Formats: sequence, C-alpha cells, structure tokens
Amino acid sequence: MHVNATQVFRTVTRLPLLTAILCACLAVNQGCSSTPKIYKPGRSGHHLKKRVCITRFEDHKRFGDAYLKRPFQESLTETLTKKCWKPVFIIPGQPDYPEAYEKLPMLDSGLVDNMALIETGRDNGFNAVITGTINDIRQRNETGWISGEHTYLQVTVTAEIYDTQTGAKLLDKTYLREVEIDVVEASETEKESGYFDIIAIENIFERIVADMSNDICKTVSNIHWIGFIVDSNGQNAVISSGLKTGLKTGDHLYVYRNDQVMAGAFGSQYRIPGPVIGELKVVAVTEESATAVLVSGTGATPGNAVSLK
Repeated sequence: MHVNATQVFRTVTRLPLLTAILCACLAVNQGCSSTPKIYKPGRSGHHLKKRVCITRFEDHKRFGDAYLKRPFQESLTETLTKKCWKPVFIIPGQPDYPEAYEKLPMLDSGLVDNMALIETGRDNGFNAVITGTINDIRQRNETGWISGEHTYLQVTVTAEIYDTQTGAKLLDKTYLREVEIDVVEASETEKESGYFDIIAIENIFERIVADMSNDICKTVSNIHWIGFIVDSNGQNAVISSGLKTGLKTGDHLYVYRNDQVMAGAFGSQYRIPGPVIGELKVVAVTEESATAVLVSGTGATPGNAVSLK
C-alpha cells in the first residue's frame, strides 16, 4: 500500500459557555462571589507536582485492543511523559491508577459523568483527568473531473481534559486526519476488511498523537496545583496529596470554598470555585496524604480545595 504525501487535517475544539465561566472564575480565584477575597496563587506550588491521570481511550469502532487501541494509547502516554516534564502522569496499569477508572462513569445522556469522574480524581489527589475516544476510521472516495478517482483513509480521535476542582472541561478537541491511499495495490483480504491499510492508520495515529500531546501539554502545564480536603472534623483536615506531590510538614495552605454544586445540561454537575475561607498548617505527611490543622478562618470541610500559601 502507498500513502500519498499530501495530507489533510482538521480539528474541532469545543469550550462550552459554562466551562468558560467556571474557568474564568478559577483563573481569578474570586469564586464568582459579590465580595470575594482576591488571592493570586502565586508562590502556590511551583515546586509541587501536579498529578494528571490518563484514562483508557474508548474505542467506538471496536477495532480490538491489541490491534489499534492499545498501540495508540501507549504512543500517547509515552509521548506525554517525554514531552511534558511538569505534571506527573498516572496511566492504566500503574499502582496509582484508580480501579474506578477501569470503566468510566456514564450518565443516562451518554456523556461521561463528570462529577463522578472528578470525585475519584480528587480522592486520589489528581489535578486533571484526561479521557478520549477513537471515534472513527473510514474510507472516503472522491472523483475529480481531471484528477480522476481518489481514495482517502480518514481517522478521528477526541481528547478531553477535566479539571478536578470544577468538573469543567479544560480541553475538548476532535482531531481529524486523512491520507490518500492506493486501493489498487491492496489485496482482496485487505479490501474486504473495514480498515485495510494498517500502515496508513498507524501513520495517521502518529500525527494525531503529536498534535494531541502538544495541546495536552500546554493545557495541563498551565494548571495551578490544587489539593482537596477528603476528611475533616472541623479543626483537622486530611488532604489527598502528600510526599509524592511535594507537600511537607510546616507548609501553610489556603482553604477555598469549593463545596457548592451547580447543575448543568444533560445531567452534568459542576463545583463552584469560591473565595479563601481559612488557613491550614500541615502537621503530618505520608506518601499519599497530609494531615493539617486549622489556624484561621472557618472549619475545613470535605470537598473544599486548598493551595499552598
């Protein structure tokens, strides 16, 4: 099989209005409140390691895990770990990979249950969760008056990044790539299959991985480190980040109100980022978590977010 050097590609990016509003609130960290406490998370954790989980990409065409899906996933994770040095990526098969992500939570609407997804992420100290879908691989024919008949192989893959503080999407992008192929040289067996030019598919996947990894790196590198309170008695709080993140005894943390939930379309829900409401001091740290005591402000509540002072 021969692949024409001429390649056509398109991308579709979607940033819903609700996501834009939530991200704007998060960026200024003023909580969309009429009287917020203005706070810029400046010192806030440049030395702390952001943890980003990559889930298994869904295969809507059912090409087979070993045949196409797994090589694409492995290529993407390998590229990301080499290209993005700031975040720590948690991938399927690692000890830190949550069992709850073996099958992504879904809403009746057919969308990912973003609240369930980020709750698992918050419990594990993740700052973002990456999901994706291999949407389609198909053959497209085109006839020109002068050039004659041409056959193209077209691949579409979608990547989404969910912010675990809000549940909003930081990235929602579909990558469409196609290359011209020579059907004449294909064997009868190849012609009968739904994806007969595996070499062309692999070449397209390589280009999608390159572009997708650039977008993912840019997105997750711009996220400020945020931790999450997962247990509390009002004066003492447990945070789902520890030594692996870089927290240490004596660190002071701002507490943000982040326990308000807003309903979105099609069953989605979002956490509202709020103002600073207190301050914690870390008194004990393990690999996975930290214990802190309240030194000022109101009680620390499970569901609220923290950032290094």
